[in-house]
Amino acid sequence: MIIDFRMKAPIPKWEKLFVDGKDVIRDSSKLRNVVSVPSNTLDEVIGELDFHGIDYAVIMGRGNEPGSSNEELADFLKIPLSKRFIGFIGVDTPNIDEAVRTIETYAATGLFRGVALNASVLLPHLPVGDPAWDPIFIACAKHKLPLALTLSVYLGVTGPRQNYDFARPSQLVRAAQAFPDLNFIINHGAWPFVNEAIGTASYLRNIYILPDLFVRFPDGERYLEAANFHLSNQILYGSNYPNVPYEFTLDKVKNWNWDEGVQQKFFYENAAKLLGLPVHE
Repeated sequence: MIIDFRMKAPIPKWEKLFVDGKDVIRDSSKLRNVVSVPSNTLDEVIGELDFHGIDYAVIMGRGNEPGSSNEELADFLKIPLSKRFIGFIGVDTPNIDEAVRTIETYAATGLFRGVALNASVLLPHLPVGDPAWDPIFIACAKHKLPLALTLSVYLGVTGPRQNYDFARPSQLVRAAQAFPDLNFIINHGAWPFVNEAIGTASYLRNIYILPDLFVRFPDGERYLEAANFHLSNQILYGSNYPNVPYEFTLDKVKNWNWDEGVQQKFFYENAAKLLGLPVHE
C-alpha cells in the first residue's frame, strides 16, 4: 500500500494551479529527461494513482486565495470523488494571526487531517520555529493536526525570503521540544541540508522527513539510507506530483535496497499513523 504525502490534483477551481505546476521544477531546476505529467483532468489523475498502486494522496492547501483556497479544497473533500484524497489546511497567509484563524475555521469542519505552511511567506520574517510562531503550534496541537513545513533551497533562495539559511531544519529544534505532542513534517526534506535534517530528526521523534522529489537530487539517497539505518519510523513517501511525474520518485524508491519491513513503513505505515488511517488494511 502507498500513501503519497505530497501532491496537487486538478480539483474544481484548482485547474490552473495544477497546469502551472507541471513544469515549474523541470524548468527552474534544469532537470534533464523529465517530461510533463500526461494527465489533465481529475479522472486522469485518479487513473495514474490506480496505475501506480497509490491508495491515498495528500493535497496540501495553500491559503485562502481563489484558485488554491481552503474553501475550494473543503468543498472537494465533501464529495464522494474525494475519498482517495486527504486535505491539509493551507496557511500560506500574511501573518500569524490569520494563520491561526484559518486553522480554527477549517479544523472545525472535520474535513482536514493536517496543516501545511510554506514558511517563507509568513510575516514577520522570522527563523522557522521562532517563539512568535507558537500560536500556530498551539492551534495545531489543540486540534491534533500535524504541521507540514516546506523547507528547501528553492524557498530559501528563490522564494520571498531570499535567505539560504532559512531552509535549515535545525531551527525547528526549540519548537519540537516545546511541543512534544505536535508532529512536524519537513517537506522537501530541507534539501540540500540533508545531513542536518537527518541529525535533527534523530533526536526528536516528533520530526518527520518528507524528501519527496529530492530523493533523486544529489545526496538524496541519504534519506533512504537513514530510513534503513535508524529513522524507519520518521521518513515518508511523497511525489511532488505534478511538478514531476510519478516515475521520477517511484522508480528510485521502489528499487531501493530496503531492509525488511522498512519499505512498507516508508510507503504507508508512517503516514497512516500521522493521518489517523488504519495501519494494516
